[in-house]
Order: sequence, then structure tokens, then C-alpha cells
Amino acid sequence: MIREVYYLDYFNGLLEGDKNRCRKVVDKLLEERTGVIEIYTELFQKTLYQVGKMWDQNKLSVGDEHMGTEITEELLYYCSSRITPVRQLNKKALVSCVNKEFHKLGARMAADVFVLNGWETYFLGASTPTKEILKYIDLKKPEIVGLSFSFYINIMKLIDVVREIKNTHPGQRIILGGRADLNGQAEILTKYDNVYYFNTIEALNSYLQKESAA
Repeated sequence: MIREVYYLDYFNGLLEGDKNRCRKVVDKLLEERTGVIEIYTELFQKTLYQVGKMWDQNKLSVGDEHMGTEITEELLYYCSSRITPVRQLNKKALVSCVNKEFHKLGARMAADVFVLNGWETYFLGASTPTKEILKYIDLKKPEIVGLSFSFYINIMKLIDVVREIKNTHPGQRIILGGRADLNGQAEILTKYDNVYYFNTIEALNSYLQKESAA
């Protein structure tokens, strides 16, 4: 667990829009050899969830929320550049948000978890049209396709993407993730083979570690 003093220092830095203050916290954690996944979950995710909650309660403006997100995104890439895989695997992953899903930080964290576990990883970012996802599956031939969604209104888009992938690539392994749950659409996990859902990046990391050990 990241110490509360670091969490509070980072959180207050976000509220003040003080990127340098936030970066110093991240630097301290990296110097102490805190794991990237721990920084992502115990610092970045927790503070952004709290910022989102405060915005929902009208305690922060849209600008405040956006500023916190932008600072965290920049520092996520800062951490990402320091990832050293345990070992390199001869496997590829393609990670993307579904169409109209503009929250990409969770998907980027998931992509970094693949990198950390030695996968060659391709990240398509936010709101990627289904035809582009299909194009990159054909082009890169990944062992796993990761799809991210955060809003329940995008669940049907998620289901459509899975359907299209399975129609064209029946054996493709697909991992679903994001803040939203499947909202009664869990049959997507049973209708098709090799479709899995992880609601945390820790769960994804455990799955990939088992994959590496196999």
C-alpha cells in the first residue's frame, strides 16, 4: 500500500493543478521501487475516482476534473517509459477503447500491464471504430485483444465489437475491462469462447503472470 502521506500530497497537487508537486510524489515512489501497478491503482486510480466523485457532488468544476485527468495521464506516460518487463514473450496484445468511449486511462494502464509482462503491445487509444480494431487484428495478429469501456451506455457497442471480432476471427481471445460492469449483459461471456472480463488491472496482471508461467 502506498503511504497516505504520498496519496494526500498527490491528491492535493491534483486539486491545485500543481503538476510538479504530483511528479515529485511519483519520483519518490519510483525511487523507493514502488511497483508501477501499485502506483497506477493506489495513486492514480484512487485519486481520480475521488476527483470524479467530488465533481459529481458539484464540489469541483469540469475544468478541475479535466485538469486532474490531464496531469495524471502525463504522469502515467512518465511511469510507462520506465517499465522494464520481467522477460520478453513472443506474444502480441492489441488494446483499445470501444467506439465512443473517450476515457482511455484505464485501457492505457491495461496496455502497460501487458508490456510489464513481456508482451509486444499495440494501444489504439480512445473511441476506436470497430473497423479499425478489426483491421489491426488482421495486421498484427494478436494473441489477445483487450477492449475497454467505462460508461454503461457503451455496453451495446462493446457487445457489437465482440460479435464482429468473433464473426471474423472465431478463435480470437478477448479480454474485457473497465469501470462499468456488464449491467445484465453477462451472457457475452458465455455466448462466445475465449472471452474474459477483469474489473481490475491487478486481476489482469495475475492472469498474465499465470500465462507467462504456463
